[in-house]
Amino acid sequence: MLPSKKLSLIGVGRMGEALIKGFLQSGIIEAGQVLLSDINVDRLEVLKGKYRVESTVDNRDAVKRGNIVLLAVKPQQMEGVLTGAKDAFHKELLVISIAAGVTTEKIYTVIGKEVPVIRVMPNTPALVGKGMSVVSRGKYADDESAEVALKLFSSIGEAVELPEDLQNQATAISGSGPAYFFLMVEALIEAAVKVGVDRGIAKKLVIQTMSGSATMLLETGKEPEELREMVTSPGGTTAAALQVFSKREFRSIVQEAVGAAIKRAGELAQLGGI
Repeated sequence: MLPSKKLSLIGVGRMGEALIKGFLQSGIIEAGQVLLSDINVDRLEVLKGKYRVESTVDNRDAVKRGNIVLLAVKPQQMEGVLTGAKDAFHKELLVISIAAGVTTEKIYTVIGKEVPVIRVMPNTPALVGKGMSVVSRGKYADDESAEVALKLFSSIGEAVELPEDLQNQATAISGSGPAYFFLMVEALIEAAVKVGVDRGIAKKLVIQTMSGSATMLLETGKEPEELREMVTSPGGTTAAALQVFSKREFRSIVQEAVGAAIKRAGELAQLGGI
């Protein structure tokens, strides 16, 4: 629990809601500790009723009333949000940003104050309590600030601390990673249907296979390579399939995709002038 802490969340899109839902379900905070802020009044009303939390359309008010300010806005919206509320920020606040590509230094530049800032990249499995979050502290954030952020985001899955100069790389792996996984699931289901398997059965086959495989990785502690070799009999069906992946340079495709995501994370920070 984070007693006597008021969490002001600015930006109530899908990820913002996923975080609030996860925090509340985990018990790390209670509904009475949460204040949501957004320009979308209809969206605020829906979430206010759904989670029994407070809301405001004034970001400055949200900053003034919070002990922890969680910025869940798009990178291109960040400068406007910070500028509009900059006089409300103070050194006793903890500011947490989940905006991809936006550095803590850029946030300091706009705020103009030595406020503790933590940069976090969570991912969408946070919605089901299985998130992976990467936490990086800015130059004014101390151990206590990092501990609070780690506690918050560990409540919705796993959280690790990394230097900020690795944030874009982490974004490309764990932030975007669920989409890569879902694409593989889609492709396997489509392949099964194409060879005559009922779609409902195909979906069950693929999802349980993926879930069981992930559990094996977590519970056995074995390396992926070792588990792959356990499945792959010489000259067997798995080996034949893996030869196709190798021929099409599957690993190179993955590396290229991750590189593109890293590049885009850097570009996003430049949108909107921040």
